[in-house]
Amino acid sequence: MMDTKPCMGNMKLEVLRKYYMKKVIQKRNSYAVVWILWIFLLIVMPQNLSAQRYEHLEKLVKDTEEMKFPQASDNGKWLAWYIFASDGTKKMMLQSTVDKDYKQERKNIDFIMFVESHLAIQAKDTLEYLNPETGKFRFFYHVKKCIYNKQQNTLMVLYTEKEGNRLEVYDLDTNLRQTISGIQHIYSEGDETIAKKRTGDLNEALILNKGVFKTLFSTHAELSNVLPSGMKQKGFIIQTREKGRTSLYYISQDKKQYMFDGSGYDGYDQMMLNPSHSNNSIVLKLGKKIPPSKGMVDIWYGTDFDLKKHAKAVTEYIQVDWEPVSGKQILMARPGYFGETAIGNSRYLMYETDKQQVDKMDKAGGNSFDRLYLWNAVTDTYTLITDLRKQMVISPSGQYLLIQKENSWQLYNTVTLRMEDVKIPAAMIPYFTSEKEVLWVGGNRISEYNLAAKKVKEVFTTNDDSEIELVDFTRISTELGYGRDFRTADIKKSLLLKITGQKTSYTSYAGLKNRKLNIIQQPTPDEITEFKRMNKGENYYWIEENYNKRPRLVVKKGKEGPKVMYVSDQNNQKFEQAELIKISYKGSDGETVSGALYMPLNYDRSKKYPVVTHVYEKQDYMTKRFLRPSFSNPTGLNIPLLMEEGFAVLLADISQSDKGAGISALESINNALDELQKIRNVDMTKIGLMGQSFGGYETNFIAGHSNRFAAYVSGSAVSDVVRTYYGYNYHFNAPDYYRYEGRQYWFKATLAENPEKYIKNNPIMSAQNVSAPMLLWTGTDDGNVSPEGSKSMFIALRKYRKPVIALFYDKEGHSLSRAETQKDLTVKILDWFNYHLKNEKNIPWIQKYIKGAQ
Repeated sequence: MMDTKPCMGNMKLEVLRKYYMKKVIQKRNSYAVVWILWIFLLIVMPQNLSAQRYEHLEKLVKDTEEMKFPQASDNGKWLAWYIFASDGTKKMMLQSTVDKDYKQERKNIDFIMFVESHLAIQAKDTLEYLNPETGKFRFFYHVKKCIYNKQQNTLMVLYTEKEGNRLEVYDLDTNLRQTISGIQHIYSEGDETIAKKRTGDLNEALILNKGVFKTLFSTHAELSNVLPSGMKQKGFIIQTREKGRTSLYYISQDKKQYMFDGSGYDGYDQMMLNPSHSNNSIVLKLGKKIPPSKGMVDIWYGTDFDLKKHAKAVTEYIQVDWEPVSGKQILMARPGYFGETAIGNSRYLMYETDKQQVDKMDKAGGNSFDRLYLWNAVTDTYTLITDLRKQMVISPSGQYLLIQKENSWQLYNTVTLRMEDVKIPAAMIPYFTSEKEVLWVGGNRISEYNLAAKKVKEVFTTNDDSEIELVDFTRISTELGYGRDFRTADIKKSLLLKITGQKTSYTSYAGLKNRKLNIIQQPTPDEITEFKRMNKGENYYWIEENYNKRPRLVVKKGKEGPKVMYVSDQNNQKFEQAELIKISYKGSDGETVSGALYMPLNYDRSKKYPVVTHVYEKQDYMTKRFLRPSFSNPTGLNIPLLMEEGFAVLLADISQSDKGAGISALESINNALDELQKIRNVDMTKIGLMGQSFGGYETNFIAGHSNRFAAYVSGSAVSDVVRTYYGYNYHFNAPDYYRYEGRQYWFKATLAENPEKYIKNNPIMSAQNVSAPMLLWTGTDDGNVSPEGSKSMFIALRKYRKPVIALFYDKEGHSLSRAETQKDLTVKILDWFNYHLKNEKNIPWIQKYIKGAQ
């Protein structure tokens, strides 16, 4: 039974507090008593042990900005983008691509969208419609949202409930075409715009047709869903719900109605559409929600294939291939198979359920295969195609499958059921340009291959070891999973390529048309993002940045040279002076890996500096991002803030060997430190190590096997691989063992097969050997890596009287999502390293843990 009495210490404090308060009231003019009381309360009353205040960092962060999501007008004369401030607000920047000096901005906006050459700007419920060419504008008030249908040159403004949920339909010069009240919802799907209207108990589905809305369907039932059918002859699928029953209709372009016979699918009240790859049919994906058991006892059977159903409601899906006009139905879901994908003409690809597989996630580690079958629904025959381990690309009509093998590709004909080898290296990636023509891109070349003639024709080859990627292509995903899809490229237009030098890692972009390469952007060490075509011509824009280069928006028109339109972070120029030292060393498997050391700004070359090392996997991609100070860090790491505090920061890569993930990290990091000590300005007695998730596991392991670090920070980390191997993961809703056998940990064996490997790579087994203070942190709602891992590590360190503090962030997940918790973790990590690496001891929340620790 819980003791509800207050403890004696708290009772005494309360009595003393009341006594002194009484004295203060009696002697109001006695400043001495007030001062005594204040000193007393500071000493004896509980303190809020918060992190230090960093006013200089507050100012630094406040002055930063982030440029995001640029977009261009249809005529290519204007660019607009968002600027995000550190407080979460954003403004709009508008820039002429013709006159660099012509620019405008709007503060505290929510949304921008080009409407041909006009710009729609929404701030809360106010919409501004601006013509940048003339400067003329129009305001709309009490607006919920606006939508632009480019194909029909139509602007739509939906007003709030205060305005009766009114929808106004305009041409692009804001001439009113139509007004409709009672609109519940409006959205665009492809080139179609669909609205749902309610008048009394009548629900209507409206579609935009030649710039005005027309009624497609009306019902007194609830109108749940309206979607374009995806068929060649177009039309719509409509879902209604009445008294718990769901009905589905196909409405043709001439408004004929065809009702789906769902008598065999009771309870399947959710509906989505998948591509059918047939001119006359629609693939309906129907779902039924199954709630978890909530009885006195929840029974788990060893034969349960999906344990998710015990944790939360699951949705069971089936797929039906439906021909609306004939009424023909084919239930694609087959007993013993999954991943059903229509490829046309009553043929379907699917995987056979592995009867030896215990759990649905058993193959998620990436060290297995899927047995692929072709099902012919007309003859009801199943044909084994192959054991699929890697990628597969399907031709537009589904007749051909290109299947990636270890060193080459194979071609399977789903009509003749024949498999043949294709003499193309596995590193090259295929894109169908027609049913029988394939463009292959990869390595330093591009080739064409005719499936009928079986001839390869070289299209383009670079003169070096560059890696070519195709940027603009169409991918249609399937139920077969990622990398097993329909993939096409339009060879008639200029193809956009990304070319990366393997030795330099420099990237460039180029257009390829008629076998001629047009260099758009020269090779650069910078990070290139948002690379887009500006309009139908050969005009492009992009954002480029590097660790010492503020992000800039660049435009290139035709044969003109690139022009910088805008440089972000005007108040953050000092980080362009950052110095980055690259080191290389051997990873655990002998592979040459790299490290990147950021030195403090304007550091004194006669002094030595403490280093914070960050570990995960390969981190070179981070070195191309501009050093932007911020407290919005989901894992607490912000390199420029650490640099500002006088730390050097090392991003150290690791490589995996067969010894296991922990030992691999330890050996890689030891080799990195051997290289680091060659740098004269590094204080090797003041090295910290930090990591989150897999990096946290590595930090935990290294802490128990190294005496080279002065402090550690480990976040959201596994501490006991034996315990969690058989644990349940609430993020993936499955057992966790697949992650250890494959994926990041890559033990390549079960715990039963190689227990010694797991034990040798288990951090908790060496907690007693940790020789430096550890700060642990986690979110209490982390479903990916249970907070119990951090608790176990804390308890083990505490057991052996090691200096340790654990931070448990309430209602946070695997990484922190709220601004206040992100900032708290960021500054507490700064405190931690200031305390242990720079001997700044006046930090109360850390000092408290010293009592009783070794």
